[in-house]
Amino acid sequence: MRHTRRTLAAAALALALAAAPADAGELILVGGGRAERVNDPALPARAELDLPMPGAVASAAAARTDRARSPRIAAASSRRGRRAVLRALRRSDEERARVWRRSYIRSLRELRRLRGARDTQLRYVVGSVEALALSRRLSANRMPAAFLQLERNRQYWRRYPFPASRDQVSFRGSQIVFTYFPGEGLQLHPLTTFKKANALHGFCEREEPGCDRAALEDLLDEMTGLAVRRSRRFIAWEYMFHFGGGSPPWMSGMAQATALQAYARAARLLDKPEYVQTARRGLGAFETRPPTGVRTTGPGGGVHYLQYSFSPRLYIFNAFLQSLIGLHDFGKLTGDKRARELFREAEPEARAEVPLSDVGDWSRYSYAGAESTRDYHELLREFLQSMCSRRLGRLYCDYARRYRGYQVDPPELELLGPATATADEPVAIRFSLSKLSAVELKIYRGERLVHSALASFRLGTHAFTWTPAVPGTVRVELAAKELRTGLGRKDRAAGQIEIDP
Repeated sequence: MRHTRRTLAAAALALALAAAPADAGELILVGGGRAERVNDPALPARAELDLPMPGAVASAAAARTDRARSPRIAAASSRRGRRAVLRALRRSDEERARVWRRSYIRSLRELRRLRGARDTQLRYVVGSVEALALSRRLSANRMPAAFLQLERNRQYWRRYPFPASRDQVSFRGSQIVFTYFPGEGLQLHPLTTFKKANALHGFCEREEPGCDRAALEDLLDEMTGLAVRRSRRFIAWEYMFHFGGGSPPWMSGMAQATALQAYARAARLLDKPEYVQTARRGLGAFETRPPTGVRTTGPGGGVHYLQYSFSPRLYIFNAFLQSLIGLHDFGKLTGDKRARELFREAEPEARAEVPLSDVGDWSRYSYAGAESTRDYHELLREFLQSMCSRRLGRLYCDYARRYRGYQVDPPELELLGPATATADEPVAIRFSLSKLSAVELKIYRGERLVHSALASFRLGTHAFTWTPAVPGTVRVELAAKELRTGLGRKDRAAGQIEIDP
């Protein structure tokens, strides 16, 4: 298939933009009447903490659903909604209920003062609390997270600079990380927060700068207080905003497993055995079907743990592997037989799914879904390498090496022909290509360039079409430059064509 130079340039630009990560470790720190951007070495890279739209690329339907639902939540602040919140608070026997009531009333007053986009952000979070109350889901154990998020948004939107989309935000005196989602305010981000805990643990284990045991303990103590009892069987750390067609509150298997991993590691480091008990209460998520839990049947027919509890048929490769790694580490560190069994039940499905992620020169983000961005390909490779390093199977080692090769190997280009052609008749100049690349064709008659073309092609056999004008011998030169990694790896091929009259 032929492409214009403009189409190729647009495609290359889209690839570059999709792969560009945010600065790792950058955080908006709020406190003392100011908000400043600082570097936090414990924050992971964007690809490790991001919540991509289900399917890696947002479906139009999911995006429309979110846009439609968000205004309804934002507009939920009604007399009926306010009564439901206050009624739920009166029923709560929590000592903090008075503080939460005060925060809620202050937020309503703040809404009367705010205008424009700031009003939209806070109104969404207020509306989310009211929607929980109206649906009888503003339970006593959900209130700490709901009202902490409300208070942080009230504090932020009244005075601090507007963040960029997906900016990470923390408040002095707390280790919890929030993420800004436009139209939905600052949202508690469990995955980011627990990955930060793992990073702090790593600094201390390796005796590196950045080790802060007190910060690690504070973070996990805070998150323990924000755990929600989703069923009689388990607790979870929830997300409280609409996303990818899913309605709040929902949970992530990847975030849950990362939490188990973080608590088990810190229990040893800090000599806090109660952390193991907290994490053990989260194991039921991997025994419970969606939308309450994350256990489902995968494309290989075995047990799969979901990234999103609201999307039971979305099988995200990197998230599944991280869920298994978290369960494996928790079981190994604590000796917990239940965690070990949950790992053993699902690991055969991972071995069945990993080959399904391979498109021949790159990886897929999810089963039967779009290809990974550069960052998500690397994240999948890292998780495969982590499975390999834990000696969980040769297949993981093989695919970690293969996916690294896709990143660093140059394209392989071969000119297939033809050797002859006829003047004034179109001829297909065929070639094979080993990976997605921009391919340039140049045809010379002697030293004179008589034809050129440029297009992007995927792995496989392809052709440029050219119509020679006169008989004679022409030299064909092909050059390929891979597009995905930004390394600019190249290959060339050349040959001759005899043009008959």
